[in-house]
Amino acid sequence: MVASDFLSQSVETALNQALAGMKPVSRVEDCALQLAANRVLARNQIAPHSVPDRPTSAMDGYALSLDHLEKNANSLENSRLRVLGKSLAGHAAPKCSPDDGCVRVFTGAPVPEGFDVVIPQEFATEDSEGLVRFRSDTPARKGSNIRARGEDISEGQVAVPRGRMLGPREMALLASLGIASVSVFRLPIVAVLSTGDELVNTGQPAGPTQIFDANRPMLIQMTRRLGFEVRDLGIVPDNPRELTERLRAAADEADVVLTSGGVSVGEADHTRRVMEALGEIAFWRLSIKPGRPLAFGHLRNSRGERTAFFGLPGNPVASFVTFSAIVRPCLERVAGLEMRPALLIRAQLTKPTKKQPGRTEYLRCSLRRQPSGLYEAEILASQGAASIKSLMDADGLAVLPEASGPMAAGDWVDVLPLEV
Repeated sequence: MVASDFLSQSVETALNQALAGMKPVSRVEDCALQLAANRVLARNQIAPHSVPDRPTSAMDGYALSLDHLEKNANSLENSRLRVLGKSLAGHAAPKCSPDDGCVRVFTGAPVPEGFDVVIPQEFATEDSEGLVRFRSDTPARKGSNIRARGEDISEGQVAVPRGRMLGPREMALLASLGIASVSVFRLPIVAVLSTGDELVNTGQPAGPTQIFDANRPMLIQMTRRLGFEVRDLGIVPDNPRELTERLRAAADEADVVLTSGGVSVGEADHTRRVMEALGEIAFWRLSIKPGRPLAFGHLRNSRGERTAFFGLPGNPVASFVTFSAIVRPCLERVAGLEMRPALLIRAQLTKPTKKQPGRTEYLRCSLRRQPSGLYEAEILASQGAASIKSLMDADGLAVLPEASGPMAAGDWVDVLPLEV
């Protein structure tokens, strides 16, 4: 293989082409809510009732009617209102008329009908006869400190949309609606393997020319964080027959196959022959740094179906960057997740940064939040494609656009924050 065999692609073009080749999972499963963490919702979840389902108090205090006071030309500070009863969370509100006084209420308790404000208890004094006076500086406005019916969500509203991963916030909202079971897409399966005679698993003795496999544990963790089921297929030596068998098995059991190593110009000859024998694979030279070589395509499984395939570079940081830029959005599409742009932080460079036009660069950086609320990005000194330590030390990846040249201190860049 020569360099010209590789197709040159921008990151954007490669991503769009790869996304077009992704097939979302379609099988839907019913799942108990308590077991649905990190699953992807397959149908819009509609609120069966409003939350709250009646007006409730937002704090401890006294519920009364400003309407009643206004009709009787009374001011709040000149009124002495009798306590007609108490309203507690989890209990029905007392039946009483706002014309007769006020009601002691507590946070989360129902506000009796006809009462239009809750005065915080720190602005009130209740005497031994059950009469309440209010301070002259009492803030009082109709509706204050009362959560209206449906204030959080209304009956019939979409509570959680199709395609949303069920995290802690979504789970809390669904639980507040009393929803015990949800419809989710089946868990996609990703098979992960590393290639190379030089690799050895952690916990095993390494020969003088061998290194420990860092990519596979990294890619497995990155994939699991997306909510996928992972098949760890281990390390495959530089043996075409064994690679063929392992990839064929992976294509049969997985929705996506990820490999690392064996895709650069100098090392990809046998890998290319194996992949092309099993399916349709394009070798790309991405306009990206680090992570230029990438293989993408589909393997044919024993059922005649196509299984998406990504061959990532062997250098750990290059593998991390290409996964973040290309693979992750594709896996999200396979999972049925709603497609949303990556969250980026805008930051100013603290020092000049060398760059040549022609490649999108992802530079490891630390982030500092200034008193103004703006962020500064300091590019780390170590930017080698194999420097895992600098990847661990980084807060994010500063994204320098393909067309840009050298960057000056104070220039603004987008930073892709790294997960903690």
